[in-house]
Amino acid sequence: MPKVSPYERFAFLGRTLLILALSMVVMAQDDPPYTTYKSFDEVLKAGNVRYPEAIRVTSAGTTERPMYHGFFFYNCLQFDPTGRSMLAFRVYIQERAVQPSDMGHVGIIDLQKGNNWTTVGQSTAWNWQQGCRVQWRPRSEEILWNDRSDDGKKFVCRAYDFRTGKTRTLPRPTYALSPDGTTALTHDFERMKHRGTDYVGIPDKYEDQYAPKETGIWKMDLNTGETEMIMSLDRIADIVHPDKRPSKGLLYFFREGWNPSGTRFIAFVKNHERNRTKFTLAYSMTAEGTDVRFLYNNPSHHFWVDDSHVADWSRMLAPKGYYLFKDDGSGKPKALLWKSDYNGHDIYHPNSEWVLSDTYSISGWQYLFLFHLRTKLFVPLGKFEARNARGLFRVDLHPRFSPDGNLVSFDATHEGLGRQIYTMDISRIVSNPPDATRGRH
Repeated sequence: MPKVSPYERFAFLGRTLLILALSMVVMAQDDPPYTTYKSFDEVLKAGNVRYPEAIRVTSAGTTERPMYHGFFFYNCLQFDPTGRSMLAFRVYIQERAVQPSDMGHVGIIDLQKGNNWTTVGQSTAWNWQQGCRVQWRPRSEEILWNDRSDDGKKFVCRAYDFRTGKTRTLPRPTYALSPDGTTALTHDFERMKHRGTDYVGIPDKYEDQYAPKETGIWKMDLNTGETEMIMSLDRIADIVHPDKRPSKGLLYFFREGWNPSGTRFIAFVKNHERNRTKFTLAYSMTAEGTDVRFLYNNPSHHFWVDDSHVADWSRMLAPKGYYLFKDDGSGKPKALLWKSDYNGHDIYHPNSEWVLSDTYSISGWQYLFLFHLRTKLFVPLGKFEARNARGLFRVDLHPRFSPDGNLVSFDATHEGLGRQIYTMDISRIVSNPPDATRGRH
């Protein structure tokens, strides 16, 4: 047997290590850098899950001056078009009812400069579940949020120009912005009775009327501030109650949302009676308030899949879960997306391949996950301890996407610092979608 020199032995060892390293790279490329499951029940029971890292991007302040941060809701623009800057609302209280004098600050977080915070405005028109509706105006340099007028007599919208630093005031608060950024849908925030979403400090002028004709849904031109009522409560009451209206209660609009092209929108119609919601119905209509169609009963947290379909969780159907409804007036589900006994806040990924969702607290834990529409596989993103109060003062994750879909943002309390904002890089997941034949289970 020929003698092997030390050099040859070393070269052989080097080649072996190189082959092993290359094999590991190939295996890593062949194996998704995440864990998948076939059902949401499996997600809840899963152990040894590979979660992406959650990074806090807001400061908790000091013991003497604690600061709490959130975007407070979902399904509107938190990030600027580049994905570098994200919006947040800073408050200085937690776990108590909001008072008219409780002021919060609107800020911009620069993700490329150490998560630096810049204050751009303030608001005394906010609540625990939707904040002050701060959001980027589509196709614009403006940031919008709701506030009370300088004299405190009405709710308005502040519009801050990101480039010039100037702020102007629009005459009504905003809820949903059209995809082209020209129009806002707005309703009477004074009238909302949905727990945790009411604005305090300004009374409802029509609180003794079931469905007044003077209020309803308005369109507001975001350039000029010109407003037009397109659907009154009196008119929708005729549609909801074609035979006879209830003798008690208070009807109001809630949670509008545009379809992707901005041709139609969904609106929830609620009846509040004796400190409880008696019913909630979802209708769609055109941007002019015409061609009104019943969508489905008991809506929760919808998102438009395309111009003709809305997805939402339902506890009224069997099995409970996330369903697809066609905007055809039938009110019947078209398909079950996935079965789940647990409601959450769902949002469509920019590449239309994924749904991002969360859960309310389940035995003290909140779950964050992706659902892959083509393979019907679930990708767990996180399991976070809910360390704040439950009920009215709870902190929901309310997840959001960056414009390119590579970053997820959410509010959470798992570090024991009160409500703070976190981000998570999911680029390795969305760039490497699962294959149903080789997914990890």
